[in-house]
Amino acid sequence: LLPEDVAKPVLVIGLGNRHITPDAVGPRASDYIIATRHLAAQAPEYFASWRPVSALAPGVLGQTGVEAGEIIAGLVDTVQPAAVVAVDALAAGSLNRLTCTVQVTNSGIVPGSGVENARTALNRETLGVPVIAVGVPTVVDGATLAHGLAEQAGLAHNALRAPEHPMIVTTRNIDKEISDLSRFIGYALNMAFQPGLSPEDIDLYLS
Repeated sequence: LLPEDVAKPVLVIGLGNRHITPDAVGPRASDYIIATRHLAAQAPEYFASWRPVSALAPGVLGQTGVEAGEIIAGLVDTVQPAAVVAVDALAAGSLNRLTCTVQVTNSGIVPGSGVENARTALNRETLGVPVIAVGVPTVVDGATLAHGLAEQAGLAHNALRAPEHPMIVTTRNIDKEISDLSRFIGYALNMAFQPGLSPEDIDLYLS
């Protein structure tokens, strides 16, 4: 999904709130991205063949008072990437995908839509460049959970209704799972951006 020409820059956006563990996969994944946009000019003898990469975790509206989409749009105007890669936590529609599936699409993403808090869409129409979305289901809606458990038990569940006060559920080991998933996604993106890198090389550059 990336531009074939490695000279074309890519902007990585880590969506979410790093202080809320199930929502932190985007910001924490961005911590593992090797930023190279500035290196080709500073050390061309080493980095002239590397793809220019920038990374940012813009936070959420409640932290900054600015919509993430507004920050990203301004950054796209300045950096002018050939593509944006947006990493975010998702709400699972199926229990067996919770924290064990990585979804990659080229249709963009609507942050917060999985928990009924939709923000500005991030896609080619809003940003003017292709948007590759990388997401991991880290939470499940309480009603979805109840339906899934009823199905597993072979019970009729058409009478189940969503609770008056919706609940969002995550796993018991979410801290470790977010840590592992963030590193996994960050390393995978680095290896996609710079195909010559190994995990050991990434360890060295991030140390």
